[in-house]
Amino acid sequence: MSRRPEEVKLDRENGRIIIKWDDGSRLQYLYDPLRNACPCAGCRGHSPGEVEPPNVVGAICRGIYEVGTYALRFDWSDGHTTGIYTWSYLEEIGQPVIA
Repeated sequence: MSRRPEEVKLDRENGRIIIKWDDGSRLQYLYDPLRNACPCAGCRGHSPGEVEPPNVVGAICRGIYEVGTYALRFDWSDGHTTGIYTWSYLEEIGQPVIA
């Protein structure tokens, strides 16, 4: 990871999460794509009965929790809470903030 997170903001009004990085850049994560990018074993097809990544529509992030110093975990409105999104993974999947 080349940069470190400085601030994580839950922007409920616009249905996204914004992370400000120490190089001044900001990346956004719209709820549905972020929920569908969940890296947990169940969502990646590594659990019994799970064969495809999720295709959730209408997800709402109810909470954000730090996992040590290396990741975030999200509490989703569909009850899913097991995905651990590392900082490097979040750097990879983030999109530049559009006002």
